[in-house]
Amino acid sequence: MSTTTGWLFDLYARGNEMVLWFAEEGGGRLRLVDPFEPRAFLGGPAEDAAACLRELGRRGDAAPEGWTERTDFWTGRPRPVASIRVLRAESWTRTLPRHAERFPRVAWYNADLLPEQCYCFERDVYPLMRCRVEHEAGRLLSLAPEDGRWAVDYAAPPLRTAELSGEGSLLGSRPRLRSLTLAHEGRTVTWDEPGEMLGGLQRALDELDPDVILTSGGDSFLFPVLFALAERTKFPFRPDRDPLPQPREVRTDGRSFFSYGRILYQAPEYPLFGRWHLDRKNSFTLAHDGMEGLFEVARLARIPVQRIARRSIGTGISSIQLGMAWREGILIPWKKTAPEAWKSARQLLKSDRGGLVYAPETGFYENVVELDFVAMYPSIMSRFNVSPETVNCPCCRNERVPEIGYTICERRAGLVSRALRPIIEKRVHYKALRAEAARTGDKGAYGRFHARQDALKWMLVCCFGYLGYRNARFGRIEAHEAVSAWSREMILRTREICEARGWHMLHSNVDCVWIVKPDFREEEIPALSEEIASETDLPIALEGIYKWLAFLPSRQVPDRPVPTRYFGAFRDGTLKYRGIECRRSDYPVYIKSAQLALLEHAATAPDAAGYRTMVPDFLAKIEEWERQLREGEVPMEQLVIRQSLSQDPEDYTGHGAQSLAARQAAQAGLNLHAGETLSYILTSAGDRDRSRRVRLTALADADTSPDPRAYIRLLRRAANTVLWPAGVTLDETDPPPRKKPRRSSATTRRPGQPDLFEQHHR
Repeated sequence: MSTTTGWLFDLYARGNEMVLWFAEEGGGRLRLVDPFEPRAFLGGPAEDAAACLRELGRRGDAAPEGWTERTDFWTGRPRPVASIRVLRAESWTRTLPRHAERFPRVAWYNADLLPEQCYCFERDVYPLMRCRVEHEAGRLLSLAPEDGRWAVDYAAPPLRTAELSGEGSLLGSRPRLRSLTLAHEGRTVTWDEPGEMLGGLQRALDELDPDVILTSGGDSFLFPVLFALAERTKFPFRPDRDPLPQPREVRTDGRSFFSYGRILYQAPEYPLFGRWHLDRKNSFTLAHDGMEGLFEVARLARIPVQRIARRSIGTGISSIQLGMAWREGILIPWKKTAPEAWKSARQLLKSDRGGLVYAPETGFYENVVELDFVAMYPSIMSRFNVSPETVNCPCCRNERVPEIGYTICERRAGLVSRALRPIIEKRVHYKALRAEAARTGDKGAYGRFHARQDALKWMLVCCFGYLGYRNARFGRIEAHEAVSAWSREMILRTREICEARGWHMLHSNVDCVWIVKPDFREEEIPALSEEIASETDLPIALEGIYKWLAFLPSRQVPDRPVPTRYFGAFRDGTLKYRGIECRRSDYPVYIKSAQLALLEHAATAPDAAGYRTMVPDFLAKIEEWERQLREGEVPMEQLVIRQSLSQDPEDYTGHGAQSLAARQAAQAGLNLHAGETLSYILTSAGDRDRSRRVRLTALADADTSPDPRAYIRLLRRAANTVLWPAGVTLDETDPPPRKKPRRSSATTRRPGQPDLFEQHHR
């Protein structure tokens, strides 16, 4: 028997065993196996359950273990169920639907969880857990944790990371790779010859033996191309540490899905075994919060790093709830079975509403105070015991939910409520550690704690949506409605308190308020916040005090306010902006950088009057940027427009830039789907043929020439957002070309200034 100390690096199912990889303290990598067969339960009519058990045993899919009792989620009472051991975990997800269809009256529980999840729940382990391992002959004997899943200052394992990138295309039926680059610890190797790429990469992987291969587009492009080339050339390409028992299937089609009003796309997955492949473009958490945020989510969710990286944040919060239910013996239903309760039309009008928004009063303001409820929705769920099984329970009649009169159980603490509390507390602890790191100037600790708390923030944001998600196991629309009702009530109470103290509410948006008061003292704000927190029983904090703040009108309807379109500068010079061009993903980098440069300059203004004196500086900067566009000095990569496809490329029929680019992609054979990002350039070729006014970046060549007038229009649109508070508007119509652009460094408006800078004062 041997003993080692390290971290649980990865785990995955193979047959009826769980394969575990450990990153040892000394730098070694250890592969062990542990026999494991997940346990599931089934209930329903006794004769149907018995017949199903016989069928499972006959086919060898599962081994019946007998009848037992587990707790029903909705009633909290024990109920009889049959226990089974799943013998073929890898194929069980394909087998289960067939049995469910054949025995429709049988109810399945704990049946479709990931084998890795079940293992972590059953053994009380989690990815990246620091532990002491005893093993013998490649088998795990015991595993003892040396840190806690809810620890805040845990150590991550030292990992060897390599960055893999490549250039090529998936055009047509023959993928092409023009170059391949591997970077590791300051060393970079590039292969340009097709015959050397696979062999060179394989030799480098064997030599460096990285734990992590990072890519940007590895799932959607790079690994499909590499595996396709290996299959075509019969080269034994082995990027895994642990060889696969069968060849990989090369897939290029992912899935498109609708979420929060947007069509999203998830590329097919290309995980590795024994090492990680992490694709920034196919991982929300990795893209937003880096490795630290990803580690935090994997530890709490008990899902392997590669898998949780490619899942939504909602999967993480759902897994935390599943783990709590598993530990407490609560049956986890395979499919949601609680329908929405019947409601009259009057009840629907009262209950089927979201958070409360007071439309902003458009204008330019000084000394605006922003107060923000801390994790308002999760706090409501936690503090007021809002959970699917506690709303309108059969045992209580208290009508505690404001406005809609729903009952909240007083006898049971809700599963969702209890699952959220430690997450909220951990995030508060991380924010305190981040503040301490900022005070001491420890940039490493600051970045680490910021990434971890931000990952938890996204989990808390998703927990409310999952209450109303139609497929959530622990979801119920009435619980979702109860949280919204409480949030509306708290904003109303907040407004009453503010107005009673002489404040005027300019705007409120679900969980935050913007208020002003003539000649207020900063010392008043803590007392105001304390009174609001006491009245609402929810934590509220000062987001900041603005030197100046602009609430912008709608571009289409100038007299209509937009709740999420504003920008301002706090007293410390920090900018905050929402809904403007530099926050949008479909604007070129050059335009967004220009607008942000204007805002950063404006942030130095002490007040509204100082802001207005900066207009000549703004105009001079804009004129210089326009000159650069006209004279072709802007790199093409800074002019790329990226837009998400709302449908498959071949379904576009309009004549807008996006439609033209989408049809161009379909005609070229680019394998794009709804939800994927389309990248293109606005070109000057549109002067001769309007259908050619866009060019896909994948098809761009030396003859592709950006259209300066099109980008100047975008620049002026972004500039007008910043100029609006000063009462200045630039003409956004098609500007005429100028052969000799005039450069100006003047800071005041000069007689005879070009029409480009004609000012329109409201």
